[in-house]
Amino acid sequence: MAEKKYAKNILTEDLMPPQPADAIEMMEKQAKAGRTLDRTLLLGIQDSIVKGSFFSGCEWLWELTGDGPVSIEPTHTHDFDEIIGFAGSNRQNPRDLGGEIEFWLDGEPYTLTRTCYIFIHRGVKHCPIVLKRIGTPIFMFESGNDTVYEKLK
Repeated sequence: MAEKKYAKNILTEDLMPPQPADAIEMMEKQAKAGRTLDRTLLLGIQDSIVKGSFFSGCEWLWELTGDGPVSIEPTHTHDFDEIIGFAGSNRQNPRDLGGEIEFWLDGEPYTLTRTCYIFIHRGVKHCPIVLKRIGTPIFMFESGNDTVYEKLK
């Protein structure tokens, strides 16, 4: 039987592009200090995975361990617009994030405690993303209007 024309466009496997080196280094330093994040990098897509696709990814943030917050992204910019979202998992109150996240935009910290989308214009400095508290799992989503995720400093 022939494969369906668009079967390759339906991703069900863990095909996340590799994590950027600066993010890996940040997480390793925090782990050495006893602060870790239990998370599942769920799915990612970009042109190298499905030809013509723009960049998008999602993950579950399960819980923090150790004393103090955990940062998951250093400050950076992009040559593309980006949307980052955080969603709570409380079925009775899905607008409650179930945690506290500090998100930086152009040098200003924003405290997130509600399910939200954040629109980031190309060239605007953003991050770090500082996870201060995770009471219930948080779903994180990011997408950009470019075919590959690349950071500029």
